[in-house]
Amino acid sequence: MGRRKARARGVGGFGALLCLLLALLCAGWTGRDLVVSQYPADVWWSWSGVGLRPEGAAVWATTLLDPVLGLGALLAAVAVPRRSPSAPCGLSAVAGATLLFRAPPLWNLGRDGLPGADAGAREWALVTVGVALLVSVLLMIAASAGRSGADRRPSRLRRAPAVAAALLLGAVGVVLLAWQAYSVRGLGWGAYGDSVVGDGDVRRALLQPPVNWFLLSLALLALASAVGAARRAPSLRPLGLLTASLLLAHGAAALAAEQRAGLIGHFHALAARTQLDVATAAFAALAGLLALLALARPVAGAAGPRGPVGGRLPPGHAPPPPPSNLPPNW
Repeated sequence: MGRRKARARGVGGFGALLCLLLALLCAGWTGRDLVVSQYPADVWWSWSGVGLRPEGAAVWATTLLDPVLGLGALLAAVAVPRRSPSAPCGLSAVAGATLLFRAPPLWNLGRDGLPGADAGAREWALVTVGVALLVSVLLMIAASAGRSGADRRPSRLRRAPAVAAALLLGAVGVVLLAWQAYSVRGLGWGAYGDSVVGDGDVRRALLQPPVNWFLLSLALLALASAVGAARRAPSLRPLGLLTASLLLAHGAAALAAEQRAGLIGHFHALAARTQLDVATAAFAALAGLLALLALARPVAGAAGPRGPVGGRLPPGHAPPPPPSNLPPNW
């Protein structure tokens, strides 16, 4: 048992270092965008989808995924040394999301789909994506080993917050999938498939996945997190927290871009399609925030030990009788 605990601690420390590496990669590219931007606020507007160009001949490298994934990796790295029961699940959530969102740039960076991107920037971005994918695979292995060596299991989620999170995440997932079905109807299966993998997709940043890939992945993550919350499964709680953060960031960024374009102030004069876009962004941000608050609440506590606590007996209970054969000098 002691050897298994020691191995689990070693694997946990290795997983924490891997999470720190992922967080440093996200922070490094974010800092690079802040350096090349004319104003720091331009980075935020670029993340929101506003078509701004950085200073000089540089191109943007990051999207809103980078700070969210970086923060998630940092929190997972902090949870491992504290020996949290949900730490292996957090490592798996960070690894899965990184694999999902970092895979498309691996084949898109070789194309000349981002005007103004020099070969050096594309090569460094490609190296970053390759390292992130490799680290994610190692994180999956570390999370599996840490889960098998854990000496205690996380408690189940509380019923009321779990049901609320399940309803919110499930509703957002259905709405996002409905928009994807609308895109299939408008584009056709062939063009839609090309848009998902990035063929002909206009990208704003080096590390940006295709828009439909991102939205489809976000919908699937929301539905998976909703199922886990409905079952009160503690293993999917970190994934739910990460998905809720992505929904909140995506909705808030879309609302900021729409406010900058003057759409929210003239909502009643907009076309029905544009009104639905604004409403979807607002719903995603609100649902993400509420689901984040619900899942962030402490989980249901484990059953306490039976018997008196602090030397006091519960009402209706008496101390056990003395033994029949008393020892000498009793």
